[in-house]
Amino acid sequence: MPATRFRKILVANRGEIACRVIATCRLLGIATVAVYSDVDMHALHVQHADEAVHIGPSTAAESYLNIRKIIDACKQTGADAVHPGYGFLSENSTFAKACKEHGIVFIGPSPESIAAIGDKISSKVLVAAKAPQVPLLPGYNGENQSVEILVKEAKKIGFPILLKASAGGGGKGMRIVRHENQLCEEIQAAQGESQRSFGDSRLLIEKYIETARHIEIQIFGDLYGATVAIYERECSVQRRHQKIIEECPSPFLTPELRKNMSASAEAIASLISYSGAGTVEFIVDGSTGKYYFLEVNTRLQVEHPVTEAVTGLDLVAMQIWVAQGSKLHDVLALYGGIQMKGHAIECRIYAEDPQNDFFPVTGKIRKFSLPSGPGIRSDTGVQDGSEITSFYDPLISKIVVHGETREEAMEKMGMVLRKCRLFGLTAHNVGFLARVLEVGGEFWSGVYDTGLIGRLMKKNQVEDSQRLISGVCVGAVWARVVTRVAKTHGLPFRYVKPGFRNVPYKQQTIEFQMPLSDSLFTVGYDIIEEAPRGTKKLRLKVTEQSAKKDAKAVVLWEGMVLLAASQLEKSKDSEMSGVMSLDIGGRRQSYTISQVDDKICINTDQWLGNFLNLTIVDSFKVSSISQNGKDGTLITPMPCRIICVNAPTGSIVKAGDTILTIESMKMETKIRAGVDGKVTVKVKEGDMVKAGETVAIIELQ
Repeated sequence: MPATRFRKILVANRGEIACRVIATCRLLGIATVAVYSDVDMHALHVQHADEAVHIGPSTAAESYLNIRKIIDACKQTGADAVHPGYGFLSENSTFAKACKEHGIVFIGPSPESIAAIGDKISSKVLVAAKAPQVPLLPGYNGENQSVEILVKEAKKIGFPILLKASAGGGGKGMRIVRHENQLCEEIQAAQGESQRSFGDSRLLIEKYIETARHIEIQIFGDLYGATVAIYERECSVQRRHQKIIEECPSPFLTPELRKNMSASAEAIASLISYSGAGTVEFIVDGSTGKYYFLEVNTRLQVEHPVTEAVTGLDLVAMQIWVAQGSKLHDVLALYGGIQMKGHAIECRIYAEDPQNDFFPVTGKIRKFSLPSGPGIRSDTGVQDGSEITSFYDPLISKIVVHGETREEAMEKMGMVLRKCRLFGLTAHNVGFLARVLEVGGEFWSGVYDTGLIGRLMKKNQVEDSQRLISGVCVGAVWARVVTRVAKTHGLPFRYVKPGFRNVPYKQQTIEFQMPLSDSLFTVGYDIIEEAPRGTKKLRLKVTEQSAKKDAKAVVLWEGMVLLAASQLEKSKDSEMSGVMSLDIGGRRQSYTISQVDDKICINTDQWLGNFLNLTIVDSFKVSSISQNGKDGTLITPMPCRIICVNAPTGSIVKAGDTILTIESMKMETKIRAGVDGKVTVKVKEGDMVKAGETVAIIELQ
């Protein structure tokens, strides 16, 4: 079928998409080459490939975005084709052109197609001129990118407006601006983030639709001018303008609307004789049903497995066959044509904290497992022991489920999220995803839009007090009873019963802190009775004390707890894990626990995928807890790089002023003053800083 056959493909990417491409190449009998930066030396995609080439330091600009190094790696290994994955250089026409000039096949559209339609600004101009039947949003896509012109054009459009990076996607360089006084700062932030992510600071401006649904059409073309639309993907569940849940078919589209949007997508693809996989994205006004062209992604999408699940197609294999010269008709004939069967949903698991505005987190994954079975797929680039760093996107895994109906798919996804085990990180979004999919919620009804996450966060701002109380009780019993045998093995007092004390009228205590909490949780405990087979009855008292000045301890719960069963599964150095069955206030549940040093992670199926992370506090070394700058101390919310000192030492600032601009995982964040005063900055531009470090102090005036 192919006119030529690739012997070796270099995958110019990392993480789960690199693993995904390598897997299909292996099925096709094609050798693979991975590339890696310093921090990715032991990454999973490096292990899966047949060969691997080091391409530089950990920063993307010096490695995965370095065209010369990628080309050199191809020459060094004899790779005759490059698969760019998504992100990085996947939509860079200069890279596609460089591959062509060096006799290397770029598995994707031509450099001319990418330049014409992959850039958001040029695509709007092209569609307006050549396909006037495709509706466009009001906006600005001019070449003049001065802040003054962008401000002027935004005012013409009218607020709220959306700033978007012309050269990229994934929510990078994207900002909603609702008020004029925010505009200049947000333009500069969006330009900086876009430059760091895509090497291009150009922005376009669009009118922001409040009740929008984000729906995209998968397109595919060959080298001979044939194009086809392969159904839609609903991508309206987003945070920070980045998708986290996708599904197909869309519960919103009627057959007529699907037909019209698919026709618009094919018309756009035909304008440039598009070849390979691509996606035409649309915004649909949920109140009117009207749709508007957004952009074309000239690459494989993160969420492509959703389409694969309902059609049975292998889009990566199709990309390779088409790049080798196969005709699209012949490729599709291998699958019996294009047919949609059942319903598919994808959830993206990220290392991020939903309770802290979805800020990324870093750390080592101690344990990651998912249930398996028919209709369940996980695309991941991590394994036990993998490190999540501040250099790249914090995606851990994409879970895709397929069912005969939407309800079956939702139930299956809910089960997978509840059974997920992910230990080691201070936070992740598994529990949040499970909450989005709860029976009876907006997503379950199918009537939702891009504002769903914001509404859900407002409903869940108050921490689940019952989960908190149960969690600290579990942590206390685990740390002071279950693991005691392992910790005291070989010590002279190992036979002293747990709970023994010289002052019998005073309870023993253990103290915990939680990530980003300003409270100290204390659990007092007495072992009342020890029964056969290791069961124990305890009396616990849980109190909370805020870090605020003069705050008093508040009793959250007091009662009896029964340790019905426990099993310590592993005990190695500072790492322990196990399971225990605990009856708290008459309700018995089974808990899974993982502990590394003084950090404990607790989970139970009944928490719908949520986890509780606790840190055992050394009572002799109680650290002060951040008050979000209210005491004048500013700390970093995550590991980051200082990209701008906005208020130098000696500046007089007011509460809300920007003191520093930081960047982590390609996301730009402002650190603002919590009080009025005179600032002293402890860092300089370019510094790499750990999470929780003091970066500035404001002396109250």
